[in-house]
Amino acid sequence: MRYRDGKAYQTTLSETGGQMRRAIAAGIMGGLVLGGTAATPALAAALTARGAPARAAGAAGAAGRGMRTVVYAGYAFQVPASWPVYRLDEYPRTCVRYDVHAVYLGRPSANMDCPAGIVGRTETVSFIPAAATGPRRLPVAPGMLSQNSGQRQLEVTLGASGADGTVLGTYGAAPGVTEQVLSTLRRAPAGAAPTAQAAQAVPPRAVPPRAVPAQAVPAQAVPAQAVPARAQATRTTSRLAAAAQQTYTSWRGVPSDWPTEIVQPPLPLPLPHSVGGFDACTAPSLATMRVWRRSYAAVGTYIGGINSACAYGNLSASWIRNVAAMGWGVLPTYVGRQAPCWNGGNGVRIKLGKAAAQGTAAGLDAVSDARHFGLAAGSPIYYDMEAYTGGTACKQAVLAFLGAWDRTVAANGYLTALYSSRGSGIANIEEWTVDRDPGFTPPDAIWVALWDGIASLNGDQLAWPMTERSKQYTGNVNVTVGGITLNVDKDIVDGPVAR
Repeated sequence: MRYRDGKAYQTTLSETGGQMRRAIAAGIMGGLVLGGTAATPALAAALTARGAPARAAGAAGAAGRGMRTVVYAGYAFQVPASWPVYRLDEYPRTCVRYDVHAVYLGRPSANMDCPAGIVGRTETVSFIPAAATGPRRLPVAPGMLSQNSGQRQLEVTLGASGADGTVLGTYGAAPGVTEQVLSTLRRAPAGAAPTAQAAQAVPPRAVPPRAVPAQAVPAQAVPAQAVPARAQATRTTSRLAAAAQQTYTSWRGVPSDWPTEIVQPPLPLPLPHSVGGFDACTAPSLATMRVWRRSYAAVGTYIGGINSACAYGNLSASWIRNVAAMGWGVLPTYVGRQAPCWNGGNGVRIKLGKAAAQGTAAGLDAVSDARHFGLAAGSPIYYDMEAYTGGTACKQAVLAFLGAWDRTVAANGYLTALYSSRGSGIANIEEWTVDRDPGFTPPDAIWVALWDGIASLNGDQLAWPMTERSKQYTGNVNVTVGGITLNVDKDIVDGPVAR
């Protein structure tokens, strides 16, 4: 148990189930509503927004219009009727997504089939039963209710010390709807049948576009003489020198003997010291990583953030150590608030007038996540700022937010990096860096999203040298290595990685 800001910070990781549960203790739930729910304003508003009557249900089997009762593992709770139910115990490859409304019953599998390019967070509920240890008596009431506002999560532990499992609820802008769903949690009536997955409940795989196509990149490249001399004594170099005594390190660039991805003509070959990589919404199993090492050497994975759209899957500190031992370099990615003018769907955005404060808070959260996963000082943390289109006010908010995030992360000894579209985030920070815009601190490295299908870092003059760049050159594609297929974004990597 650690303490921060005067609150107990509880961190628990289930290595076998692949579901990380992190919470700030908010109080003991000795009196959850067992047997009914009230039509609270938050839930009523959610139902009204879906065209349903603004009222909730009573006992199981008597749910009001707009609500349904879900029964699983001896418990029952009520959710909006429009939310689909997915049985992970029966369909183990189902992706646990937090960007669309849904109910997930069962433990997430080590081999979830998740689309690569999803970002955002909204109301969902996951009932994660404990590992089977034989029959038990159900408790009279669930145990502790806790909240992690940084991750937009609520959690109820079932039974003593979570002996019966956990119910995890996510939310976007506000927790009201999720709180009320969790407040209906109770023991199911004797003989109540578990809720089945409807035949039509197929998890959506459509994802919004993430990268700006090549033709949308500004035609005017920055003149060479206007580019700051970052390749000399940069912050990156000094930070790595400060972290040199660490045994768990990262570096700018990657070893020359790492294999490069084979690219079919007529695409140009990557630089000899660049390596092929991929990123996915959730961490693949170690068995998959071992097989995929035949073709790739770098992997991007989400370590946290308010808009992280997938369950962590297999991610843990030991997962990072194990893949590093296989020769992988890791691009740890934090997906926090998005631009005020981001149109990517459900998610939490930067608030005008509060951008710098929110950037600082996100920086502290990213550092906490990095430490949780065993990433030492000197490791990079990549901020995922998805493509956006907007005017001056939106861009200035992004500038203030990213500058504050960068300074906070750097102050804690980590390298800073930005993933964004070439046509929006990267174009903007390039301009701000060259102009030395007040309030903006350039990141140590960049990860350019430019889906032109070219696995090369050549052909683009930027303020960052090649050894501080990576590129995502195509996305949302199915790739098979050694008989194992994943949906991924493909990268060419020459920037800093963690090991």
